[in-house]
Amino acid sequence: MSFSPEQIIALVPDAPSARAGRALATARKWPALGCDERAVWGECQGSGKEPYRTQIDLTEPAFRCTCPSRKLPCKHALGLFLLFAAEGQSFERRDRPAWVAEWLEKRDRRSQRARKKEAAEASNGGAPPKRKRAATKPGRASDRHARVSAGLAELELWLRDLVRRGLADAQSQPARYWEQMAARLIDAQAPGAARRVRELSSATASAGGWAEAVLSRVGLLYLLVEAFKRIDTLPEPVRADVRAGLGWTIKEEELPADAGVRDRWVVAGQFTYEGEKLSIQRTWLRGETSARDALLLDFAAAGQPLKSNLLPGTSLDAELVFYPSNSPLRAAVRARHSQPEPCGPAGGHATVESLLDAYAEALARNPWIEVFPALLGEVVPVRREGVWIVKDSGGRLLPLGPRLRGGWEILALSGGSPVTLFGEWDGRHLLPLGVWAEGRYSRI
Repeated sequence: MSFSPEQIIALVPDAPSARAGRALATARKWPALGCDERAVWGECQGSGKEPYRTQIDLTEPAFRCTCPSRKLPCKHALGLFLLFAAEGQSFERRDRPAWVAEWLEKRDRRSQRARKKEAAEASNGGAPPKRKRAATKPGRASDRHARVSAGLAELELWLRDLVRRGLADAQSQPARYWEQMAARLIDAQAPGAARRVRELSSATASAGGWAEAVLSRVGLLYLLVEAFKRIDTLPEPVRADVRAGLGWTIKEEELPADAGVRDRWVVAGQFTYEGEKLSIQRTWLRGETSARDALLLDFAAAGQPLKSNLLPGTSLDAELVFYPSNSPLRAAVRARHSQPEPCGPAGGHATVESLLDAYAEALARNPWIEVFPALLGEVVPVRREGVWIVKDSGGRLLPLGPRLRGGWEILALSGGSPVTLFGEWDGRHLLPLGVWAEGRYSRI
């Protein structure tokens, strides 16, 4: 497949890497270049005696380089990819050198092992061995339940005291006031509730509308406490949402083997941010036939690379399996059946009202949804009184995030005409992640 420079730049971990990669996207930096139907490779002379060997598997894409950088893709892989996109005709089509063939063979062996594992689980009724071993130790689950219950009992008293004293008093509390409660919840094995307490501290320091934001977060925390008291009486999908809200995780291999959804999935947007000791990446997909939204979450330790094999603005035939929820969004890729290809947007919401209706329905099923996928067609970016908004065909307005830096870029891409925009809606603002304009996707 062919990749545009915009799609390639969307893979970079940071702006300095993008600048360094662009500087290497010239043939004179690469004394040896080659490609075939699957891979691209080259040698780039660096500061060492031996040149760096860089290679790209175009089927995902995936990258490997002998340079010491921990970034993925590194500047050499990015430069090689950009050069191939711009001057593919200058790459000699020839047999793979041994170092490229060896890497691709290792990748193929890993893929074969993964497929064998999936087949074994399917023949075992969808229950992976790890899940069976966990089932033989019910004491672990009951111990955690007891610890979480004790921690949430303290949280309930803390929340009641917070409301009794008033929100104005909450705004004047020092950082340790919030951190002490969060630390207690970490000890109680409820990291999701701890994160929400820390977010309360941030909300008190926000600008206009801080009281509404704090009260909303307090209400959701209290609802989580009450839901956990009744967790044994709740339907299983709701139980899953309560556990997820508290920070209980389900391993990908524990997902049911017989519940896959195959479709052609459009990679609509990607957002990366730094959490506590982790880099977190949200990748949003939209099914062309099913019209389902899916969220892929990837994590990496600080300083380690995240997965970068799904390009916003492309689509691929794949089977996804969704995590249990009363309003399923999070998913994992079980199998790929095609290479990614550039594409237009999948059908989204024709109006702002349609988006808000879908958001309200999702909240009714899972009130702890924090960000919601928003694919809006035929909207025009507008700036009013220093604030960016988008306007649909009926004149309905939706505010964009107050910290948005790409407003002028969206306006330039649109030229004042309607575009298709994808972003994350948090109930108050829309954070744009990508725009389709004149048939091309641009990451914001």
